[in-house]
Amino acid sequence: MKTYDYNGTKVYLQKEEYRNNGTLAVLMFKEDGELYGCITVNLNHPLQSDTLAFLDENNMPGIGKWLRKKNLGIDMGVKAASGFCTYPLYMLF
Repeated sequence: MKTYDYNGTKVYLQKEEYRNNGTLAVLMFKEDGELYGCITVNLNHPLQSDTLAFLDENNMPGIGKWLRKKNLGIDMGVKAASGFCTYPLYMLF
């Protein structure tokens, strides 16, 4: 398991899938195994897949920039809204 520094906390990422549609969900855990948060949101959007997911920039501001800096994701230039929030679509590695 590869760990990264996220805002001064050692974390690792774990790929899962959303139960209702099988698309990519990514969880972030602290080094000790405690859940830090889910970096993706499930919008039931047709572009979501096993490699494409919308990032939860609302609850984790800057997560997209952090993923790009770590070479873990690419911004696909697509955004989708849910309620008053807009979420960017990323291809995650």
